[in-house]
Amino acid sequence: MNPSRIEVFGSRDALYDAAASVIVSALTTAVATHGQTGFAATGGTTPAPVYDRLARMTAPWDRVTVTLTDERWTPPSHAASNEGLVRRHLLSNQAGKAQFAPLYFKDISLDQSAARAEAGVASASPFGVVLLGVGGDGHFASLFPGSPVLAEGLDAASARLVLAVPAGSPAPDMPRLSLTLAALTNSDLIVLLVTGEAKKTLLEGPVDPALPIAAILNQDRAPVRILWAE
Repeated sequence: MNPSRIEVFGSRDALYDAAASVIVSALTTAVATHGQTGFAATGGTTPAPVYDRLARMTAPWDRVTVTLTDERWTPPSHAASNEGLVRRHLLSNQAGKAQFAPLYFKDISLDQSAARAEAGVASASPFGVVLLGVGGDGHFASLFPGSPVLAEGLDAASARLVLAVPAGSPAPDMPRLSLTLAALTNSDLIVLLVTGEAKKTLLEGPVDPALPIAAILNQDRAPVRILWAE
């Protein structure tokens, strides 16, 4: 991978501003082209300021379906829930007009929730934009090195959109739900939102093909933009 593909910003605020602008532009273009579109949003602490910005920005939100790249097996009221994060930071103000397709469903099993989530994810596809982070171990969404479902999750030809991901060692620490590579690359654009020198080093050197993130970087179905700040 060519290091020049990493777009470097001088501060995290500049990074968040740029990411929000890129996402709104991609969603607006996708709606103009297709009449409606989807946005697959990532969890964690890094994207929350991006979502705060997006919530106040003008876009055709009433024609956007928001879903998640992955989710912990926990209700939205739990502090670790990605749905809870997105509802608090994104689905308000202007962006409150968007539809939401959850991955977690209460009172059914993890496998049943993954199967039920497929319809909502399909309704959001193809995505106008997918926002992803990357872990220090090279994981994205909830597709972790060593996971028993990793091969299925990285199968670009898979018909599955959502997988049940069991807890494992060293990760993940709790069961999760994850979109597959096939689902995530059914998109007009993938944005990798990255902070910290260690992750920049991971992405700017020759990426180990054994790392899950290599599947995102090496596919040619959806263009990838890497946005980084220290």
